[in-house]
Amino acid sequence: MASDALLLLVGVPENYRLGGPAFQRLHQAHPRVQVRIVHDAAVFAKQAPLADAVIGSRPYLKFSGDVLKPGGRLRWVQTTTAGVDQAVPAELFAADHVTITCIKGPPGPLMAEHAVLLMLALSRNLPVYLRNQQQHVWRREGQDWLPLHGQTVAILGVGSAGGNLARVCKTGFGMTVLGMSRTRRGLAHVDRCFDRSELLQVLPEADFVVLCLPHTAETRRIIDGAALAAMKSSALLINVSRGALIDEDALIAVLRAGGIAGAGLDVTAADPVPGESPLWDLPNTIITPHIATESVKLSDAVVDFWCENVRRFAQDQPLLGVVDRRKGY
Repeated sequence: MASDALLLLVGVPENYRLGGPAFQRLHQAHPRVQVRIVHDAAVFAKQAPLADAVIGSRPYLKFSGDVLKPGGRLRWVQTTTAGVDQAVPAELFAADHVTITCIKGPPGPLMAEHAVLLMLALSRNLPVYLRNQQQHVWRREGQDWLPLHGQTVAILGVGSAGGNLARVCKTGFGMTVLGMSRTRRGLAHVDRCFDRSELLQVLPEADFVVLCLPHTAETRRIIDGAALAAMKSSALLINVSRGALIDEDALIAVLRAGGIAGAGLDVTAADPVPGESPLWDLPNTIITPHIATESVKLSDAVVDFWCENVRRFAQDQPLLGVVDRRKGY
């Protein structure tokens, strides 16, 4: 390897969904960067001391102390996920001389689409009609469903996913959009911003509550018994982000009691949901198996994101998707 060359070590399972042509594009991202793909975690660990940069998932990001010491060769780690709560070990988080980036941006539109799918399916009573179809039953199940047009949605987290959802809700359905965000500037399609301290005052206004937040110590179980009690009995709760954002015991109790109208859950506390979990049989609840970001189009977008960051790294330019260690995402 030439003296000015950089080694990018990629650690992913052999059956990782991005392979073949995608990795060929990564090899061509920048002439200074040599890309080495490793599937075996033990081999990866042996080669890690030689790497200037790493792309990897959690099993591969458990570096030895020598790799993470200040002044070492490793300067950048790119996760294969949008969230970092389960992907980045504590010792890597503590090595603040190593820049950590995650996939901020590419999954956002897909997460927004899935949120809208769940909103529409629940508001139009689709689960009941699908069951009727399986039983060859032609029956109207009442017309008291909640339309999206003209309703109010509270989006908790107005980043890439929440921002895309705000756009669809506002421009597509004419909804009033309330957005919980750390910043109140430059949030297009949001009618009113609020912060965490105002959550219990805002929830009674919302017909739909959608979670697009990262999982941090601050957001864990942000939807607890008090939050669920503050929601309208006609409201629908949607989670396309992290299961830990909801107190599931409280949600189960509220749904059984009819405290809210229903829930759409793409993520849950246990992934997969255990067969004996009460979640499966809750009234007016849709569970999807963590598929909000599943798409061949996402694969293309992720590789584009990686290649752009490789180019920026090689040219000492600011990286995309930098993780704020203080905020935890």
